[in-house]
Amino acid sequence: MDVSAQQAFSIAADVSSYKDFLPLLKRSVIRGGRKRVGAVEEFDADLQVAVEKIGVRESFASHVTTNSDMMTVSATSSDGPVKALHVMWEIADAPAGKAQVSITIDYTLKNLMLQMMAGGFTDYAAQKIMTAFEERGRSLYGARVS
Repeated sequence: MDVSAQQAFSIAADVSSYKDFLPLLKRSVIRGGRKRVGAVEEFDADLQVAVEKIGVRESFASHVTTNSDMMTVSATSSDGPVKALHVMWEIADAPAGKAQVSITIDYTLKNLMLQMMAGGFTDYAAQKIMTAFEERGRSLYGARVS
């Protein structure tokens, strides 16, 4: 990504703005307080995902941990339709002041039919998330995506 690692981390750590740029995400709200110890911050977020074409709209709570030293953002959930969810953003410095950004999404849904439908959609969704992330970097920091 043609933004700095710190800028990329800022995008990934700004969970309350996810609704503004991530596909399928209709709501992202931080609830309760934030707890910070050094470079690590923890908080809870309420999220809502909607796939209008198939009439799916699901809400769930997620526990988020950001680490500005390690440049990671981790989210876990076992709420709502989610049996187990772990999302990990990892950001690193890349040559020429750019950032290397990766996202890992591991999940199991409670509803077997939704799990089967989502299974064929995961790679496509991850690609759309990364594209939206790059576009967010461009809109916030004037970055050119290479």
